Amino acid sequence: MNLPRLDILLYAHDGRGLGHASRSIGIGMALRRLFPRLRVLLVTGCRQAGELIDRTPLDWLKLPSYETRIEEGRSRGINGKSGFTDQELARIRTRSLREIVRLYRPRLVLVDHQPQGKHRELVPAITESDQTTWVLGIRGVVGGVDQVRSDGAAALFRDHFHALLWYGDSRVLGPGHRQELEKRFGKAIECGYVSRLTELAPWRTPTDDLLPPLAGTVSIPWLSEGSRAFLGALAAALQRLKPTCGRWRIFADIRDDPVAQLFAAVEHCSIEPPGPRYVDSLRNSRMALIYGGYNSLVDILATGRPAVVVLRPMQDREQQQHLELLGAHTGDALVAVAEQDATPALLADLLARQLQLPIADHGINLQGAQQAARELVRLLS
Repeated sequence: MNLPRLDILLYAHDGRGLGHASRSIGIGMALRRLFPRLRVLLVTGCRQAGELIDRTPLDWLKLPSYETRIEEGRSRGINGKSGFTDQELARIRTRSLREIVRLYRPRLVLVDHQPQGKHRELVPAITESDQTTWVLGIRGVVGGVDQVRSDGAAALFRDHFHALLWYGDSRVLGPGHRQELEKRFGKAIECGYVSRLTELAPWRTPTDDLLPPLAGTVSIPWLSEGSRAFLGALAAALQRLKPTCGRWRIFADIRDDPVAQLFAAVEHCSIEPPGPRYVDSLRNSRMALIYGGYNSLVDILATGRPAVVVLRPMQDREQQQHLELLGAHTGDALVAVAEQDATPALLADLLARQLQLPIADHGINLQGAQQAARELVRLLS
């Protein structure tokens, strides 16, 4: 007796931040909302996927996670929390993904960002499945990502993929990034930015334990080699701001880290690990301080909050390019600071300035999740 086929499998490799998983989850939410009869499943190694899914009816399979360390602006694979090395995990996950595709027989697979998957872990599943439609989705600004720009990625896409979705807004980013993708992969379907927060809204009720309004929400999803020095500067900056400005809530997994002690003297701030309360905290804040990844930036665009955006010195320069283009559209609402250049005085000045700005709708297309969902269903038919 044949098992029923899965309609759509969403694959998101686990990178440094949450952008890959967040985009895939946002699209999964839209599929469950718009097409509830479809069988949809997410597969990812992202450890925070459950928190990002929150209360929405999207199911997922957890792969053992990769771990990376940032050294001089480049990612380097290290042993995962399961105890396997980076190379061992690649072999295990390659076989796991091949078996998942063989067992569930998905009619369509949406792959985020890298057609071959991290460490080429998707390649056997792709080449051995002849009854599956493969679709690639890529963020608005790619940056210097070799795995996307390689001839091997282009050849794999040409031989096995059926469509390319682009998660950007050409009115904001201009035509160049989409055209660059089309030269390598062929026609790209412009969907708009994928906003998980936008898709999450219909499924949850805001909590009422965050009143009165907060001055700001700070989100630090992961620590790099320069983050602890930055946190020291941030603690000193918040100490300079008067408690009358309001309270600050910091979402960072640093409770057992000595750096958390730097905030002990700052009475008008609190620290908690990343989790579901971040959404309500952001919506209840006058401004935010975030790092410049796709997921964090789109959260800010969805809520309209002014923000200080911290940029890490990464060599792919995706975040710098993206923020420059967004800044030309949003004006003073997004102000950038390099992580290594942040001093207490500079941070205090930037935070005080952003606190004076109003909440604003910048008119950016944030309907990428539902547009992508509709395109996937069209491809199914």
